[in-house]
Amino acid sequence: MTTATATTTKSNPPINESIKMNAALVYGQGTQVYPPKAGGVYKGDITILEHHVLQEIGKNSVIAHDKSKLNFVSEEFKQTAEKLRRPDVAIYYQDKQGKSTENATVFPFSRAKDDMERVVAGLKKSAKELGMPDMDKSLDALADRSWARNQDIRQNIRAEKDAAKEAKTAVNKAEPEKSVKR
Repeated sequence: MTTATATTTKSNPPINESIKMNAALVYGQGTQVYPPKAGGVYKGDITILEHHVLQEIGKNSVIAHDKSKLNFVSEEFKQTAEKLRRPDVAIYYQDKQGKSTENATVFPFSRAKDDMERVVAGLKKSAKELGMPDMDKSLDALADRSWARNQDIRQNIRAEKDAAKEAKTAVNKAEPEKSVKR
């Protein structure tokens, strides 16, 4: 990659010093800032600024997205992303057919699910190489079930934590305040 000051696309102006300073504050000194490329897909955590969204795409590498060119997949997701500290998202400068677009769509992103999808894709490729073409549906079904089980476990853990927190709050409210004798 080239340095951020020399890198622009026809629809993206050069990265200004203010954006670079914000990137250094959030992601550390020495962070390189780049504009998005036409047709690019970027995955990583974001920091929402007034006019830009910074997205970490690797160690010391950040993409500066023009906020006015980002369309969140839903208003609910946009509000959630704005509330979270550095949420993971996928930003696509492509339409549904994979053609390059000037504006981007912002989707929720799960590193764990992305990793699993890559592993399954590798398994499918190996199955084809070994003459096992019928494995695609089985691998997809296994991946879907594994992901659903993972989400169930996470939901149960969350529910247990919430229940423990509620129980602790109830106990604290039930204890009478101790009077201090003098």
